[in-house]
Amino acid sequence: METANPKIDLLAANKLFAEGKTMGDALGVSQEYKDSLYSIAVVDYESKNYEKAIKGLQILVVLDQHNADYWSLLGNALKDMGLYMEAITAWHMAMRADPKFKTAMVISRVGIAIKNKDAAREGLMMALAHLGNNPKDQEDYEKLLVAFEAI
Repeated sequence: METANPKIDLLAANKLFAEGKTMGDALGVSQEYKDSLYSIAVVDYESKNYEKAIKGLQILVVLDQHNADYWSLLGNALKDMGLYMEAITAWHMAMRADPKFKTAMVISRVGIAIKNKDAAREGLMMALAHLGNNPKDQEDYEKLLVAFEAI
């Protein structure tokens, strides 16, 4: 019986990683293939087949740890499965890949909802760092601060 044995030149892979490349790059996985996997994960998520979406998204974040969309959807699926701390971790990875005010606010909201002061505080600090001049965003941030102080 023959098993799949992709040959990876570890020295070349290490050089790619040092250049900020991904495991998918080291394995030669095309963007089209990753896009197809992501489309399937989105369909699974929207169909509320969260476990299947999570499996596909876990593969994607291994192939490309720099893609905020993969991490964000993974966080959403984990949250919908009731795995709140795991979801917060995935959203942190999304923030690391592409810092956004909205993602930080989600971290804050979930942290407050589950009464986890540390997660909520981190989300609020990240949100503050990315808070722009939008009055609605500023109002939402102020409301979360009040909710945070109540936990």
